[in-house]
Amino acid sequence: MGELALGSRLKRISERMLAEAGLVYQHYAMDVQPKWFTLLALLDNKQQVSVVEASEYLGLSQPALSQFCRQLENKKLISLTTSSVDSRKKVIALSDLGKEQVARMKPIWKAVDSAAKQLCEAYDNQFYQSLLQFEKALDEQSLLARTHHFYNAEQDTTMQPNRISIVDYTPQRAAFFESINTQWIEAMFVLEEVDKQVLRDPQKFIIDPGGKIWFAQHPEFGIVGACALLSKGEGAYELTKMGVLENARGLKVGEILLQYVIQQANNLPLDCLFLLTNKKCEAAIHLYEKNGFVHDADIMAKYGASYQRCNVAMRWVG
Repeated sequence: MGELALGSRLKRISERMLAEAGLVYQHYAMDVQPKWFTLLALLDNKQQVSVVEASEYLGLSQPALSQFCRQLENKKLISLTTSSVDSRKKVIALSDLGKEQVARMKPIWKAVDSAAKQLCEAYDNQFYQSLLQFEKALDEQSLLARTHHFYNAEQDTTMQPNRISIVDYTPQRAAFFESINTQWIEAMFVLEEVDKQVLRDPQKFIIDPGGKIWFAQHPEFGIVGACALLSKGEGAYELTKMGVLENARGLKVGEILLQYVIQQANNLPLDCLFLLTNKKCEAAIHLYEKNGFVHDADIMAKYGASYQRCNVAMRWVG
């Protein structure tokens, strides 16, 4: 079935590689599971990290990471302690036994790395580089959006960006603001307390203090995107909570919405328009740069502490 069964094929290869890695550990008498590898390697590299940081570094959900931690703690390979800086945070570190085990595994990891590279480059192939490019393309446009495009082409219809319309916030649309933003934040990060407050009551935390919210609407998918302007006082506005549903990515919803919000911001008593984000949001950062935002250290110093995940601050210069 070729590319039609690509997902099943990749799953089969993934399961086979994990099974083979398990055989490697078994052969060298290592009582560990392959799925723990990335966390153990991260702890060896960073010495200690919080659960939230580990989740972000490894691209794992917190429930999955917590499960790994419980399993490794039962094996006495890691320790979980409360952060001395923030009592709300749990800190993970290798135990003495864990350090000994990782030290024994490092020569095996090195050999596995060489073996995997040999597999990736067999028959003059560059499988790993191709995989990176595949993931990038999938981030840029989902399989659903691509499928819809070709399906509509077969039906002699199109999905032109001009079919996207922008509608204002109403209390009846508040639920879309929460669901759209919760989807992308939880997919990449962890919902912080400030996120929960704003998403659960946008009227109180955005509209009433003088902010604005807009939604992108598609004739077939309905409300698919959201973006807000949060008043920070003294003519400063934060462009925030911009998200697009996964099933609409690739339709230029984000760009259309961003350009509309910038246009509307210029109708406000505006002295400074800025945004806060994270380096992991590469596609979004590229979009912001394309539409007149520049990286700004002063914005980071003044507003960057608003979110734990913030490590990028940008100001709109037009």
